[in-house]
Amino acid sequence: MSDLTRKEFLKLSSAAAAAGAMASTGLGSVARAKSSDLLHRKIHSTGEMIPAVGLGTAMTFGDLSEDFNQRKNAIAALFREGATVIDTSPTYSDAEQVVGRALDELGMRDQCFLATKISIQGKQAGIDQNNKSFEDLRTNKMELLQVHNLRDTEAHLDTINGLRDEDKVKYVGITHFRDSQNEEAAKVIENNKIDFIQCHYNLLNQSIENRVLPAAREHGVAVMVNVPFARGRLFGPTAGAGLDIPEWAKDFGVDSWGKFFLKYILGHEDVTVIIPGTINDYHVVDNVGALRGRLPSQAERKRMVDFITNL
Repeated sequence: MSDLTRKEFLKLSSAAAAAGAMASTGLGSVARAKSSDLLHRKIHSTGEMIPAVGLGTAMTFGDLSEDFNQRKNAIAALFREGATVIDTSPTYSDAEQVVGRALDELGMRDQCFLATKISIQGKQAGIDQNNKSFEDLRTNKMELLQVHNLRDTEAHLDTINGLRDEDKVKYVGITHFRDSQNEEAAKVIENNKIDFIQCHYNLLNQSIENRVLPAAREHGVAVMVNVPFARGRLFGPTAGAGLDIPEWAKDFGVDSWGKFFLKYILGHEDVTVIIPGTINDYHVVDNVGALRGRLPSQAERKRMVDFITNL
């Protein structure tokens, strides 16, 4: 049987999972959320373990006028599958309001590892922006607050550290998204006490391996990976083209292209958590599924790169 497309396979899987949940009166979902079969990775500064796939909200959660329930269902699926990390930003249009409302209605704020950012020039402007983030997210504490894209880094790190001293923030981080910022990001890691860095990493771009990942490893900084699907470009020549998943990838539990791309990233031991963005609950189920089963070896990861490069 040829492989189904990502969308077809995941819709069938989601329907089956929903039927199973109803048959078990919800108890199966609770058991799954507590299951130890999901890959967890350590936050080095504290030793806290978190599920290594979460949910990103850039360009997906940003419009309150669109289907709120679809986005709420995606968040519900994240928790049902046993994951906890949600990353957002005040610059993602209405995403913070959507996330805050969804967590409030689901009653899941306490189960969520919630990350957002300061993304503006000027210290006081950053403080004001963050106050609005607390309001929109309907919370009085963030698990992770990050300086977005190294914008006014020194001023905002000072603010975030102050919030940590007040027990309003647990972890301090930075983000960047340009290859040209890798050196600057590495220097921030080397010269400041931070807990997280968020950056790009996927089968089409491994530039952080040269400078950022070694610095993070040396200084005990957790790595959050965004854009794992290269903004969807990886699906075009694979799922979009109806390409079959190679048999050798099935040896490490790959039954969808999403898992193929995520397991490649998870195969790097310096990666702490990946935050693929989606509003579809069946994509969330598939993404978290990448945390089950073994990871590819280094030889298999090289084979994955070669496979994608040669398409």
